[in-house]
Amino acid sequence: MGILWHVPKAKTPSPKTKWKPGDRVRIKTREATAADQESLLYFPHLAGLTGTVRSVFSETEIAVVIDVDSMSEVMVGAHKEAVKRMRAKFLGSLGEEQKRNLSPEEKRFNANYVVLVKAADLEKGPPKPKSEPNLVEDEEVEEYEGESIAQGVLYDDPEIAETSARLSPEDLDKAEEEELRRRQGKKTKRR
Repeated sequence: MGILWHVPKAKTPSPKTKWKPGDRVRIKTREATAADQESLLYFPHLAGLTGTVRSVFSETEIAVVIDVDSMSEVMVGAHKEAVKRMRAKFLGSLGEEQKRNLSPEEKRFNANYVVLVKAADLEKGPPKPKSEPNLVEDEEVEEYEGESIAQGVLYDDPEIAETSARLSPEDLDKAEEEELRRRQGKKTKRR
């Protein structure tokens, strides 16, 4: 028969963050440090942005949905382009029947801009804006044609010339036959 020893469990500290989901916050303005570059939790271009706490991951890591109204023109432009492409890709992946069944609100969805920041870099923010602006109007959504062939280039950049026209199925078959003949010719030369 063994002896039972009563060993008290160590007390685990409870999260002491003062932020909870739904809180309005502003990202503090301060100098970035080398530690910030390693943690990727603070960037100077995010300073002053306001938003709403989405999730509290730990005592130090907080996800914040940024208000579009607080973004710079450059950030709004990039966010608008991302939303435009997401909508086009989503709508392009649907059949005509599915598109007809979507409500106008479902077709005009907006994406959230969420950043992960340290709790220490947040301060109490202003009240939530009355409504979020609709960044992209319906007529601005184009057909999604996939990614650009060139790396790092916007697929719809008018300053970039098309590198090659899209081949018809007949042209593809012809090119494939030529490539097979070319490869077959290499094999017979090796022997």
